Amino acid sequence: MGAAIYRSDPDAARDSGFAPGELRHLVVGNRGRLLDARRTPVTVTSVSPGTGAFEVEIGAFEDSGARWELPLQDINRFQFALTTSRAASPGAIAALERSAARFDRELVVECDPEARAETLRRIAAERQTVKKQLGAQDPDQLDVAQQIAQRVGRQSLFALLDAAMAARGLADLDELFTAAFVSNPRSGEFVKGHAIVLAELGLSPYRGQVVRNPTVFAGSTSKSRRTEHLIARLAFAQELWASLGYESVVLYRGMAAEGPLRALAPSSFLSATFSREVATEHFEGGPATKSAALWRQDVPVSRLVMTFLETRGMSSRFKEAEAVLLAEPRTGVF
Repeated sequence: MGAAIYRSDPDAARDSGFAPGELRHLVVGNRGRLLDARRTPVTVTSVSPGTGAFEVEIGAFEDSGARWELPLQDINRFQFALTTSRAASPGAIAALERSAARFDRELVVECDPEARAETLRRIAAERQTVKKQLGAQDPDQLDVAQQIAQRVGRQSLFALLDAAMAARGLADLDELFTAAFVSNPRSGEFVKGHAIVLAELGLSPYRGQVVRNPTVFAGSTSKSRRTEHLIARLAFAQELWASLGYESVVLYRGMAAEGPLRALAPSSFLSATFSREVATEHFEGGPATKSAALWRQDVPVSRLVMTFLETRGMSSRFKEAEAVLLAEPRTGVF
């Protein structure tokens, strides 16, 4: 059997030493664990009732040192040490409860067919520009199957994408978007901002929480710049894979749960992998796994937003042969 794709702690403490996460646990310095298969350790680093969020620092594994800003509602995704956790004061808990209620409201942005048609026209035009950029690349020199097996992208394509984003003045947005997706797309609201713009472009509806931070669409992260970035990214990924001879790509997803599998929450972007091995490791779960599923599907390249093949940030800390897709609510898992 090959080496595990993800790091883990074989000596992790039992769940019996932890309590389910509640707002009272949101005290800076409290240590807890994410309720994932490997019980990733975290430390609370800040709490922000004003924006309905809290921040944790990841304490181990590939993303060690990363900081995630999460909505207060996500506290139930964690557990906290029974003996060492401090409790927030009654006043602080009341403030967090008010904040959670204020931001726990749904925002729905449906897709307009006319906006979709115009966006697809712009993507098609941008693909012609990308086609010229890729013209010097020899598809026969790129062994896609080998890249997938190694789960690392192509240096020459990293450079082409970097140049394309820089030429359009979008390098900063691309770095933020990639970093968020690789670590945790729920961290902060950068990906949420892109998801809302994606819906306004007619490509995938948005159904999620309202924006918590009023600066999400301010300055360099305005809706107009986000629009340009999405169109440029979609065009690059789609034209790249088309130039390699693909009309569709085979992708996998794996899921494990410590209870019954539940319907997936609505999403605008969807993460999948080219690697069956990566999906299988998600499927295997951990010691507390009770149910799991493994999926495979042919996905048209027109749904590709970005992939590990051209994205430098997807070949560093995590090597998951990842693809980020436009979500299709009608197709279920994919």
